[in-house]
Amino acid sequence: MLIAGIIFLADLLIGTGLIPARLSALGIVGDLLLVEVGLLAILGGLVEFSRSKGVYEIRRTLDSKEEFSTAKHAEASRRAVVFFSSALALFLLLIALALIE
Repeated sequence: MLIAGIIFLADLLIGTGLIPARLSALGIVGDLLLVEVGLLAILGGLVEFSRSKGVYEIRRTLDSKEEFSTAKHAEASRRAVVFFSSALALFLLLIALALIE
């Protein structure tokens, strides 16, 4: 949630900074949130996928000696949840902004 809060505050600062340029602050914040939600979701998926069994099998075919570890996969899953939950929180804020506008 801390990541989502920091990103949302940064978006609000950017959006309010562009008001003199006659741009809609909520529109800018919404566009930024949409891009950031997508990036956080993709990043979470990459973190999760990086330690999956399939990746280890691909590495094994490329002569890697590293073995699959359920502990490393569980740690990657916990890190991915941080990105996914931040993306979800920002997406809910995006929905609220869409309803306001």
